[in-house]
Amino acid sequence: MGEAKRKAADLQKWLDALTEDERVVYDTARALFDCFIRPNHVGGMCYQSAFFLHEYIKNSHGIIVEPVIGYVNDGTDDVLMSHAWLEFRGKKTDVSLSFTSRPEINPPGQLIYLGRVFGKGQVYSYHREMSETGRSALEKLRITYIGALVDHKEREHAQMLAMAEDRSRIRAYLDSDPNGLTYEELVARISD
Repeated sequence: MGEAKRKAADLQKWLDALTEDERVVYDTARALFDCFIRPNHVGGMCYQSAFFLHEYIKNSHGIIVEPVIGYVNDGTDDVLMSHAWLEFRGKKTDVSLSFTSRPEINPPGQLIYLGRVFGKGQVYSYHREMSETGRSALEKLRITYIGALVDHKEREHAQMLAMAEDRSRIRAYLDSDPNGLTYEELVARISD
């Protein structure tokens, strides 16, 4: 069996092993990536994609998935960057890291559906909490010319974390997108 056929068979075996609810999570996350993120090379929408997937899967299928507000590290230093992803039954889904808003600073990461890596990309480590080494690295950055950016990102992280904990605010956040990518607009994009 050739390499391509082996990979296709392995993927099919993985897909066949998914529960019905996991298949909904996979199909929905893949639709968001395939129909919107990839064709538009959208970077910097980790919060929006995690919150959208949470809200859409809950509203359309009655399945509760967890939007996680945490941190990632690209392995080049100790800096932990605020990031959001989705978890369902302990399996991570991250459709937003494969396109980064500043690829010269943050290399594109892997595309992950329910813990399975698809394609290539920088291997990031995921953290729910800020580590002491991460805090120290941020403090060093704070005294440089990007200190204001560090402060802004920390405030944004705190806001998103509060929203993930009080999920009644998620829909209002999605519907207030200044670029017009509201909940309904994203639903239309993945439903085409």
